[in-house]
Amino acid sequence: MRWLVLFLSVFSSISLRAPVAIAATSIARTIVVNLKGGGDFKSIQQAIDSVPDNNNKWTKIHVAAGVYREKVNVKSTKSYVVLEGDGAQTTSIEWGDYNGDSSGHTTNTSATFTSYASNFVAKRITFKNTYNGFAKLTPAVAAWISGDKSAFYDCRFIGFQDTIADMHGRHYFKRCYIEGVVDFIFGYGQSIYERCKISTVKSLQQPGYVTAQGRNSASDNSGFVFKWCTISGPQATYLGRAWKHYSRVIFYQTFMSDIIVPAGWYIWNSKGYEGVVTFAESGCIGPGSDLSGRVKWEKQVINFCYKARLQME
Repeated sequence: MRWLVLFLSVFSSISLRAPVAIAATSIARTIVVNLKGGGDFKSIQQAIDSVPDNNNKWTKIHVAAGVYREKVNVKSTKSYVVLEGDGAQTTSIEWGDYNGDSSGHTTNTSATFTSYASNFVAKRITFKNTYNGFAKLTPAVAAWISGDKSAFYDCRFIGFQDTIADMHGRHYFKRCYIEGVVDFIFGYGQSIYERCKISTVKSLQQPGYVTAQGRNSASDNSGFVFKWCTISGPQATYLGRAWKHYSRVIFYQTFMSDIIVPAGWYIWNSKGYEGVVTFAESGCIGPGSDLSGRVKWEKQVINFCYKARLQME
């Protein structure tokens, strides 16, 4: 057990080193966005565009309460941005593109919010894809995150399929609410989800999948770690399915309601690679945490911890 805790601690410290440092860093500039006027801009995208390219000083964009119906894109040149809402229940960014719509959108271009910038922080804001996938699921991304050292605090992510595209880079999510049905946390990120509430929503899809992690090789550092989270909702779900052959997902001391499919995991695209897929659970509680029905190829904590120790020594 102590090696798993150490692994999680090391994983977390690597991911969070830069975002946590912002607490002791002064904000060089504050920009105010307000739909009703009285701020610097009425559009979030206009505020982001006003940040100088190759910015290296923390800039806060404070977004007043309201529903901002726009697609927002933080380009890779717009680093050191803090996007702060008045509260996730009152400040939201909403749009409804989906993969294959009449405009020819793909999964990544369907995203309501996209960030390619490193050193990005979002607080107290909702990212929502308004496409209704109850009857016909298709990728419709709420947030596409592909910048290194990105952190999200007290945010909400709402969608059906592919809600969070947790792509390349080190990412941290704390006290966030994440909602969806299929692969609603997917990607190649090296990410920590801490004290997050994960909820399924009702759909004609039975059952769903919380994660679809895309680790490609044994040397790939990516993986999803869930610490002290909760999983609940009205739809039965697997904890995850193996998008790539070396997929890696760990649930640690997480509450699981009875919606978890007893097998826990689905091999999907990686049949024949069960030995190198790393799906594991440790110290989880709740009716869905019963390990007796899990797939035989789920990694045992003691073996996983031993390998993690060897890699660190």
